[in-house]
Amino acid sequence: MSSRRNFIVAAALSLALGDLSRGAAAQDWKANWDKTLAEARGQKLNIALQPDPGFDAVVEEFKKKFPFINVVASNENPSALAPRIVTEQKNGLYVWDVWWSTASNMTAVNIPANSLEKIPDYLILPEVTDPANWQDPRYIYTSDKGPYVFVHTHYLQNLAYYNTDLVPGKELKSVADMLNPTLRGKIALRAPDRPHGGTQMMAAMLKREGEDFVVKLFNDQKPTVVDNARQVTDGVIRGDFAIGIGTDDNSYRECLAAGGCKNVKKVPINYMHSRAISIPKNPPNKAATKVFVNWLLSKDGQETYVRVWDKVDEPSQAFSMRKDVVAGPRSKEGQPDFSNLDQYVAVSLDSGVAVMDKVSALFAKSRAK
Repeated sequence: MSSRRNFIVAAALSLALGDLSRGAAAQDWKANWDKTLAEARGQKLNIALQPDPGFDAVVEEFKKKFPFINVVASNENPSALAPRIVTEQKNGLYVWDVWWSTASNMTAVNIPANSLEKIPDYLILPEVTDPANWQDPRYIYTSDKGPYVFVHTHYLQNLAYYNTDLVPGKELKSVADMLNPTLRGKIALRAPDRPHGGTQMMAAMLKREGEDFVVKLFNDQKPTVVDNARQVTDGVIRGDFAIGIGTDDNSYRECLAAGGCKNVKKVPINYMHSRAISIPKNPPNKAATKVFVNWLLSKDGQETYVRVWDKVDEPSQAFSMRKDVVAGPRSKEGQPDFSNLDQYVAVSLDSGVAVMDKVSALFAKSRAK
């Protein structure tokens, strides 16, 4: 923890003071901001978004506020986009300006590949750079390796469901109940071979239940490995499987909205995920990039995020780490206990990535048998 504590202190200072190389610009932020807005006129903003409705809806609000920027948004799952960015850059392609999504792949894949810019170099607004405006400056950035991934919301996530018609007693009272022999062959598992919902849920189980539990689940319970979150979810909804690990919230919400899924519940365990912004190396439209990043992290941007997320996406995640932004009315369930963050696997931080790596190693060993 000592190296992280040293880094997070430095990160907080970086937020407060800015990079020395920005000198005069940091002293006269208003002139810098006006210049950036002028340069952004007519520029494109090539933004990569996670395919959840909240991201698209917030970007639509940004387009209304800054109509002089030509926003080109693309939707791709982080587990696919992360290696794609690395491959593109190896081939001399620098096509992305901003990446907004959950942060585990940014930390696990792109920071080690040196494919992201340092966020403080793009921050202009004092209300964004002042650590006093954020809940805990120690958790603004995800990695000891540098300030590459800026988190605006740490939230509790659960991507594992069970069908009450197919589990003993119609309820999973604990994660340990998943090892019941009657559930052998009735578990769908999204292959935990890289950072995604399946790996993250297994990381939470590894932290709480220990390595022996994970090994028994992989080996003794004979899970059906499916490399698609929607297929895992649909399998539980249809009754093909009793339990699904690495499910898709969108599919589940669609089912609930249609009046179904009364017999589908969540497995009783959470991990801590993070929604964050990063900037791929050499963004082609730097001014537009600065406008979006500063707006999203501003009070106005985060209030927009909370309002939109509560309306069109998962309301339990509709809150911000900014102290001056009021949380959504239905967000209490998704807020972690910041007085005891060590109880969670924080899958977007270095520590959580290490646990996911352990899960992937155990999975690979089980597949080799």
